[in-house]
Formats: sequence, structure tokens, C-alpha cells
Amino acid sequence: MFANIPPLTFSSPPLSGFYQHGGVSISTFVSWISEICYISENCALYPCQPNNNRDIGGPALDSSSALEIQPGRYVIRSPKSAQVCVFLTSDLPRPRTYSVDFTHSPHDSTNFVTRVRNRDKRCCITGHLVAGGDFTGFEAAHIYPLSAADIWNEQKFKCFIQDDQTQVDCELNSIQQGFLCSSTEHRMFDDYAIAVNPDDNYRIYDFVGRDPNRTPHGKIFYRDVNQPQIYLPLPDLLRDHFRQCILRYIKGAGEGNDHRKPFDPDLNLGAGRFNLESGDWWSSPEGKKQLEAELAERLYRTSEKRLRMSATEFARYSLLEH
Repeated sequence: MFANIPPLTFSSPPLSGFYQHGGVSISTFVSWISEICYISENCALYPCQPNNNRDIGGPALDSSSALEIQPGRYVIRSPKSAQVCVFLTSDLPRPRTYSVDFTHSPHDSTNFVTRVRNRDKRCCITGHLVAGGDFTGFEAAHIYPLSAADIWNEQKFKCFIQDDQTQVDCELNSIQQGFLCSSTEHRMFDDYAIAVNPDDNYRIYDFVGRDPNRTPHGKIFYRDVNQPQIYLPLPDLLRDHFRQCILRYIKGAGEGNDHRKPFDPDLNLGAGRFNLESGDWWSSPEGKKQLEAELAERLYRTSEKRLRMSATEFARYSLLEH
């Protein structure tokens, strides 16, 4: 990952840092560090000398400052510039699948995709409108991954869903659990590269360096304020996704310092299939987690489809499958 605020350098494994597109304050960056690090004593963030990753190159930053943090290297020390023990939390980003949602059925008006399309009518990330009812290039994105249904149940996220048009035990496909966006931004969102901060006026953050003309950083996530709150994307879910982005990109290399080539859906998944012989990625810890996520999401979709079927439809579906 290209970052212009690269790894923090201290005694624990280095962090990945992030790309400062503008607008990320010192206090915001310090709050991100507190999400992924445990520090048992008072500390401060210092800029490093240009040619030395460990020597302090200036006074400590004011951790409450609203000023933008400037590109460069930083080190965590005590207020008196002594070394401190810093430990990374054990939290890891939740694996996501990269497959498009295929649950759409034109005969089901309560369907996730249909409802999201009817509500948003545009990419909620870029603001680009759907023209003439042609949704080519637009996808209904889930905020919380379907593949993590077991964690969803354990953390009781469904208790936050107030949507009265969603069937019981189908809350993962509530309209509060999704939004419409272009296929490119959907990929960024699923990769935890971009996130929406509901605590900052729904501002979009981009954690990755990219063409300035392509980044959605700084835009405001579209929400139709004329819609009842029970039909709008849930802030708690967006907040959870934002945290996954911090774990994925700010913590980054701290996850065991595995420098192997990252997951590439086009190469590692192929045309909708798993190629377990494509290289050593699938045998890595990340690859195994991704395989679990891909299989879990497909099982979720199959079980949900059967849940919605009548007895006759289920019998016909079972015969076709076997």
C-alpha cells in the first residue's frame, strides 16, 4: 500500500500508516492509533528526522489538535521523549467476499436490491445518478458482510435493525444494511479501502493513495433525509465498517508482517470459481480466512433462498440441485 504517512516506528511491529488526501487531523490520527494499540503509560507522537526512522525530529504533536497531520514518519515516545512499550491489539479486520449480490428478483418488491435501488437511485459514494432506470455499473452493497452472519448474530446487530419491511431472521438483507454504489466504489468499500464516518457528517475517508481524480475522499455519503430513519443506512453498521478499515490499513503490516502479495479477486477467485492451485496465497492465513468467508456467504445465500421458498418451490429446487 502506498502511504504518505508510512509506518510508525517503535518497538512493536510497524504499522502500515495511511495516505493523507487531506482533512485528517492530528487528533483523528491519534484516535485511530488508540483503536489498534495498547499503551500502558502516557505517550506522545513525535515527527522523525528526515533520514532516521527512530530519532525525534521535532516537538511532540498536540494530540487534541484539529490541524491536519502532515505527511512524514512519526514515532511514539513518552512526553519526555523516552521509549515506551506499545502493544498491538489482537483484533483483525473481518474478511469479506468480493462477489456481487445476486439475490435480486423482479417479483419480490421487498427484496434487498430492489429496495436499495428504489431508495438511492445513485451511487451514494460519488453521487453519480442512475440514468433512465439503467442500473448497469451500479451495485447494491451490504455494509456488514453476509459471510459473517455468525458474528452478526453473536454481536446482536440485528437488534439495531428497525426496518419494518424485513422478515424476521433476514435482517442482514434489510435496507438499513445497504446502499447503492458503482462497481468500482463497491470494490473499494469491500476491500476496506474507503469508509463512511457517521460521526463526521457522513464524510467519506479514503485510506489508500490513488489518482486524485478517482478518490472519493472528502465527499459526503448520500442519504435521502426525506426517508424515515428506519429505512436509511444504519450508523452503527457504518461505524463498525470504519473500524474494520482502521484495522486493515492503519494497523496493516502489524498483522504478523506477512509481506506476500495481497488478495486479488480477479486472479485468486477467477470467473466466479475458486482456484486453489493459483499459488501460495490460498495456503496463507489470510487465504484460509478468505476461503471461509467465500464459502460462508454462499451457504448464507442458499439457506436464505430456501427460507423464502414455498414447500413446492423448495422440492423443485432440491431436485434441480441433486
